[in-house]
Amino acid sequence: MKTIPTLRDKKRYIAFEIASGEAINRQQLFNEILTSFGSLFGDVGCSETALQLLSFDGKYGIIRCAREKTWETRAALACINSIRGVRVSILVMGISGTIKGATEKFIQKTLIKELEPKKE
Repeated sequence: MKTIPTLRDKKRYIAFEIASGEAINRQQLFNEILTSFGSLFGDVGCSETALQLLSFDGKYGIIRCAREKTWETRAALACINSIRGVRVSILVMGISGTIKGATEKFIQKTLIKELEPKKE
């Protein structure tokens, strides 16, 4: 049975970019996010957030979290500075209510800006 919309948990989608010297795979990134979140907010805080890494292509990604926990998720991402000994920097590009919105507003616009020739 489906849950009626008023009883569903509200979710937010956080688009982010990773800057690193080496390639990072999806599993390493998600393990580091969970470790960071667990050390900041504990097991209960981690379970209340309902984190899920929806997409990650090596540079850009989208994380789903509970609506009330967006600031905690941003804080956990900001605390990550290395993954398996590789220095990384995670930049949150924006938060959206839908996956489509996060992809179109933040990730695709960034890719288009990178591909445009610079005017002199």
